[in-house]
Amino acid sequence: MKIGLALSGGGIRGMSHIGALKALIEEGIKPDLISGASSGAIIAGLYGCGYTPEEIEAIVKNNLNNIIDIDYFKIIFTILNFREIKTRGLSGIIKGEKIEKILQINTQFKNIKCTKIPIAISATRVQNGDSFYFVSDKSNLKDSKKIKFIDNIALSKAIRASISFPSLFKPKDIIYNGEKIFLMDGGIVDNMPIKVLKKMGADVVIGVNLGYNGRIKKDIDSFIEIGEQAISIMSYMLIKKEYYNKDSSIYVYNPHIWDIPLLELSAVDECIKKGYYAMKRNIPMIKYKFFM
Repeated sequence: MKIGLALSGGGIRGMSHIGALKALIEEGIKPDLISGASSGAIIAGLYGCGYTPEEIEAIVKNNLNNIIDIDYFKIIFTILNFREIKTRGLSGIIKGEKIEKILQINTQFKNIKCTKIPIAISATRVQNGDSFYFVSDKSNLKDSKKIKFIDNIALSKAIRASISFPSLFKPKDIIYNGEKIFLMDGGIVDNMPIKVLKKMGADVVIGVNLGYNGRIKKDIDSFIEIGEQAISIMSYMLIKKEYYNKDSSIYVYNPHIWDIPLLELSAVDECIKKGYYAMKRNIPMIKYKFFM
């Protein structure tokens, strides 16, 4: 039986997936395929390269203070030329060049075809909302009008595209069918890429959903938090409709990490710990559902 693991986005809360992986592997449940959106794509990509959860944790902590490259020049230019914002405006506060370089190094400049286990990473086309999936092998996957599969791209570029949270990160441009297109956060259309894992051969899928869960969140007071909440609510509606109690081969849970802001970089240890114990709490049900 092939086990798939789908990791949602959630900003720094996505680092809780490291803890979830630790708990799974301790219980003898090792994913055979993995997918991720946004920050989940970072963990999925590194795990797909063959790193252990402990090694992924070390990579994250060693590079955490060197991932933000704010585009100060473009911010100032946009403020001073506000009337030209339509044609020459700011597409994202963070350039994303630093984190992409770190990803290049730590994925050993691998093409996505060269991962050690099958992987899928979601992204969203800015121009029309098409879902793009970067996969290790698309031979059994067929494009449709709104869904495209790509299996020939640097893994670091695929991850960089998936983490492009609107207004925060600049969209990632790639060449697709000879045309330059722009990609943003995979979580906008598919924040927990489960269906693609099933199409790639997973018999069962465990989904870790870090997003909105119907709760009231009273402390939203910045444009980034408002944007995150909007995306989380949209994702919640889609995930609830698609996956909860719908398919016996899918198990989705939410680790309930509500109290950590999107960009609270100092909370990595707390996120990992919470992700670990949340998975531990769900292990009995996972074993009962899939392995009994």
